[in-house]
Amino acid sequence: MLQNNNNVNNMQMVRAIPIASPISGETCFPRIHKVERGGKVYTEAHWIDPASGAFIRKGIVSIDEVQK
Repeated sequence: MLQNNNNVNNMQMVRAIPIASPISGETCFPRIHKVERGGKVYTEAHWIDPASGAFIRKGIVSIDEVQK
């Protein structure tokens, strides 16, 4: 039976640093997204190729408790 994967369990911890795009070779700066799930705030970094707009990778930068 297939289960719905929220993708947080499969994501790796990463550092939000610029990387060279494997697509265009240009420098990619991470876009930071904060997502709240299950009483925790997940800070994610997403890398998008600046030349083509193609997705490269994403990962978790930090996991914090929700501030009340």
